Amino acid sequence: MITDNRTETTEHDNYTGMEPIEKLILRSMNEGVITLECNGNIFTVNSAALRILDFTEEELRGKHFQEVFSGDQDNNDFCQVLVNLSHSGRHSLHREVKFKRRDGQSVDLSVATAFLEVDECSPAMQSDVIVFRDITAFKSLERARRRAVNHLSHEMATPLAIIRASVENLSKVAVGTNQSEKNIERIQRNLRRLTDIHAVVEEVFSPPAPKPERFDMAFAIEENLGRLRKAASHRSVLLISDLSPVRTDAVDPRTFIIILETLVKNAVENTPDEGTITVSLKEMPSGVQLQVKDEGVGIPLADQGFIFEGFHHTQATDEYSSRDPFDFNAGGKGLELLRLKILSETGSFEISFESRRCRYIPTSRDHCPGRINICPHVRDVRGCRESGGTTFTVLFHHSSV
Repeated sequence: MITDNRTETTEHDNYTGMEPIEKLILRSMNEGVITLECNGNIFTVNSAALRILDFTEEELRGKHFQEVFSGDQDNNDFCQVLVNLSHSGRHSLHREVKFKRRDGQSVDLSVATAFLEVDECSPAMQSDVIVFRDITAFKSLERARRRAVNHLSHEMATPLAIIRASVENLSKVAVGTNQSEKNIERIQRNLRRLTDIHAVVEEVFSPPAPKPERFDMAFAIEENLGRLRKAASHRSVLLISDLSPVRTDAVDPRTFIIILETLVKNAVENTPDEGTITVSLKEMPSGVQLQVKDEGVGIPLADQGFIFEGFHHTQATDEYSSRDPFDFNAGGKGLELLRLKILSETGSFEISFESRRCRYIPTSRDHCPGRINICPHVRDVRGCRESGGTTFTVLFHHSSV
């Protein structure tokens, strides 16, 4: 519980001080909460924050955050979040960082920050709020799962090579009948599918080093959208762009194209025929923002927290099946979005999303007919657009040079 040792009460104290109910709320929260004065001094720290970070209130209250948090280089990321907030007012909705406690243990934290504008800087005037939770157990489980999948990926490599060589030999000696040719083609198609999955898994666990360079992002988008339109030409989905002039920072072009292709493919597969997908590019104060917005079915609320984890699909398990790429409701293993999350950990970009599940199919067992004009719930495209959809946002940070 936070205590206030000041004995005099002024009008300013009444304005900035907390009422008992606020103290009770902070004390009961499982998330750690720290507030900073406009000069960077720690003003509020709740009991959860003290427990997670392994400090006492006396060691934090009234001290500058850099004085107490920058002593260990392992805590640079945590301290940098506070620096960004305090010096530039740049808030963060979700940032995962490590924090090394004084007992030597490291914890994984999910940090969100907010900046409160104040007219002038004065004592006890709080301007920064930091809320964080301990996700160590979750991250430990995630790392264990990644190790397991990585091991399976290596185990797949040799059998795939043997099967590939065997199929090549069979195709050379196979009797030239229609049935044998169909069988060989079917084997080759599924072998390519396995090979593609294996390649993505390998990149997830051993991502290539980024090679940033300056290039025309708008031109790259238009060029690749043309190719993606052809790949999705069997669908009646409108794929449009809204591109503004942007500063051309150094970004890995290969990563940029992977992001674009992944998000557009994901959008097409979740949008019924006659729907629209919009790819936009615009300048933001802290970087260049790429958005892919669809008018699709949306993601059920229960699944939204797992979208970037990999091997998580939003359909009912007994109804799940992989279809051809760009088909409506095509499925997929979630590996592509996991790959984007891994790539984002280099710090060169942030990825997030907002989704509203179609109100007429609220659960994973409810079905969209796949074409707007046969949907029994809406009259037209506008009705479908207003019922659901998903927007993925990628922010490429401006370089410091």
